[in-house]
Amino acid sequence: MPGKIWGIHDIRSDTDHGPSGCGYFRICLPFDQLKAHGWDAGYAAGRMPPQSQPAKIIVGERLMFPEVLGEWRRLRARHRLAYEIDDDIWNIDPVNLQAYRVFSQHSIQDAVATCAGFSDLVTVTTEPLAEVIRRRTGNPNVAVIPNYVEERLLKMDRPRRDQVTLGWAGGSSHGKDLAMIAHEVRYILSKDTRLRLHIIGCDFRPTFGVLNFARYTPWEPEPRDFYQHIDFDIGLAPIESSTFNLCKSNLKCLEYAALGIPVVASDFLPYQGFVRHGETGFLVRTRKQWREAIRNLVADADLRESMGQAARELAAQHTIEGNWHKWAAAFEGLL
Repeated sequence: MPGKIWGIHDIRSDTDHGPSGCGYFRICLPFDQLKAHGWDAGYAAGRMPPQSQPAKIIVGERLMFPEVLGEWRRLRARHRLAYEIDDDIWNIDPVNLQAYRVFSQHSIQDAVATCAGFSDLVTVTTEPLAEVIRRRTGNPNVAVIPNYVEERLLKMDRPRRDQVTLGWAGGSSHGKDLAMIAHEVRYILSKDTRLRLHIIGCDFRPTFGVLNFARYTPWEPEPRDFYQHIDFDIGLAPIESSTFNLCKSNLKCLEYAALGIPVVASDFLPYQGFVRHGETGFLVRTRKQWREAIRNLVADADLRESMGQAARELAAQHTIEGNWHKWAAAFEGLL
């Protein structure tokens, strides 16, 4: 049996709540699978608990505050350290005000670079992000392990409604992404009052200006619960072409696919390697292409169903149950 491994996520979270999305995908899911396959694996939110001390490997997810530097450094004496990060914190757009206020601080950036720099391993979601980490931290030991979803999503029957529903789910950092398509979505909804828009996460209904045709659902405290609210017939995945977004993963499209939802997505690197244009959804660049792709899916229920089924079959290759061994291989290299 491999040695004990412990994961830390959401260093400043309220531990009475579930993990953040980052903690869920990058610590909870892989560690649950490691444990299911014989590893002595555990994790918790916040600082290091006593039960973590016997661990041979400590994995820290986005440790970024200066006060954790000393603690992370002291752990080197008795543990192998793996640092997990899933965003390019050095290139956050100032429009993303909440994240920019935190990550633009030199003390935060220095803490991330230092913690990742002297770790034995850094794990990231994409190769572009791996290049950023190698350059910023000087650490060549970076493993690219994509995001994966739980197999149970492939078996979920999402809620169905009488009206065809366009949908988007995400956080407050996506204001510029949604502004790219707001005019086209508003135009389409105005031409067919039977359509509906459903926003989950951050309430961007004012961006679209279609409050009469839109519903809003806030985040659930537990990440697993939020999938119960996704009732989209067509998933929207706009993403602006930017240095920050270049390092993003395909997770949004993957989640839609796992639930059998065809997607209309930006033809940009994070989604280009996953969405199969014309088969599981559409990759688009221009306003005209956004409008045409959405209209084609709205008008053709059979097309939505066939694309959704193909998307689900593709998502079946991207489950944590089928890919947990990639995490195991990365950590075994530390032993």
